[in-house]
Parts: sequence; structure tokens; C-alpha cells
Amino acid sequence: MEETVQINHNPVSMQQELETSNSEKEELRNKLAELTKEMNQFTYIVSHDLQAPLRMVTGFLELLEKKYGDKLDASAKQYIDYAVKGATKMKNLVFDLLEYSRLSSAVKEYEEVDLNIIFKEVKEKLQPVFEEAKAVITTDHLPVVIADRKQMFLLLEHLLGNALKFRSLEPPLVAITVKKENNFWTIAVKDNGIGVEVAFAEKIFIIFRRLHNDDAKYGGTGTGLAMCKKIIELHGGTIWVEPAVENGSVFYFNLPVKSQ
Repeated sequence: MEETVQINHNPVSMQQELETSNSEKEELRNKLAELTKEMNQFTYIVSHDLQAPLRMVTGFLELLEKKYGDKLDASAKQYIDYAVKGATKMKNLVFDLLEYSRLSSAVKEYEEVDLNIIFKEVKEKLQPVFEEAKAVITTDHLPVVIADRKQMFLLLEHLLGNALKFRSLEPPLVAITVKKENNFWTIAVKDNGIGVEVAFAEKIFIIFRRLHNDDAKYGGTGTGLAMCKKIIELHGGTIWVEPAVENGSVFYFNLPVKSQ
């Protein structure tokens, strides 16, 4: 005897289940957005409040050295120097954390932004570094996008700054190219520097994650690429890095084609 399988084709019931599912997803999205907002506020408050005591520590250490410097031996002066450098590094970390938290919490002022103008402004700011490194930089004609102008400046500043910071023994060669793919502009920043191993291609975008601990040579706090990632994500795009064909790295990021 064959069994008869009954399938519920009640459209009302199916519609109710769909509405319930969408409602649960919307509730989850709202909770996630609220948690993100609270976390950003917490990060902002903590990083802001830490700056005052750090300034106090640095200030008193400098006064100590100024007033009693002639009475201190070489070891004591070295200890003070270590403390000042540590406090300064901590201050820079706190400042960068504050800047990172502001990316999400600040009100975005999206407008038409000509990336050619942004590139020119960044190049002018970094010109002394370009000249010191004898760097050569070329660029395609860049697009106009709907974006936050300040964040686009930060994005290009960090990417070009990294190309100069992590250079090899050869003079830096940086090339910016662009192509349109579907509804996105894909922009590539290629350099001939020391490169990034494939195993670290994702880790370098994690905040405070540094692959090089030589402060004297590379410096930085490990927030630059994390800020680039956050900026691109806030604009609806993605960012990634690949090894260059010969040497160096290619950082890619895409941004939506602006609405007409």
C-alpha cells in the first residue's frame, strides 16, 4: 500500500513564516548595530580619557630630566629616556585608536570626491618623504566617487605612506592604476618594496597587528591598514593585498561607481 505524503501548500502559512524570519533577521541586525555603536563609544571614551594621564607622565619626566639632569648618572638618564619613549609610544597608540573609533562614529559627509585632487593633496603632504627616498610615482586618471573626503585622504595617505615606509634597497617605484569592473572602480597601488607574504595577506589589516617590530626602521602603531579596511568597508567596498609579479606588493581596493 503506497503512503500518501501531504505537503502543506497553504500560502498564508508560508507568508507568516517568511515574515517571522525577516522580523528575526531585522531584530538581529538592530541588536548588532546597537552593540557596534556602544563599542565605538566605549573605545572613544577610553582612548580620549587615557591621553590626559599620558601627557602628565611625559611632562613630569621631561621636567625631572630638565631640573635634575646634571645630578643624574648615565643609567638614570637612560631610564628616563626609556620611560619617555614608552609613554610617547602609548600616546601614539591611544591617538590612533581614537582616530579609528571616529571612522564609524563620525557623521559621514558623502559627496562627489575627485580622487585626482585627493591624490595631489596627499602627494604634496608626503613630498619631503618622496624626495628623500628618491621615489617615482605614476598614476592613471582617477575617478570621481561618492565618498567622505577626509576618509579618502586618509586612505591614500596610508597606502602611499606604506609604499614608502616598507621600501627595499631600490628607490621606491609606485604605480596607481584603475579599471572599471561591473559597478565598481578597482584601484591598485603597486610598489617595489619588501612585499607581504601570502600567509599574512589578511592579518596585516587587523588593528595593532604589526609584522615588523623594528621601531627604529619602520615605526608606526599598526593601525594604518586597519583604518584603510574600515574606510573601504564604510563605503561599500573591499580591500586586499597580493604579491607583485616581480617584487613588492599590490594593494587593491574598490569603490562603487557614483550614482548619476
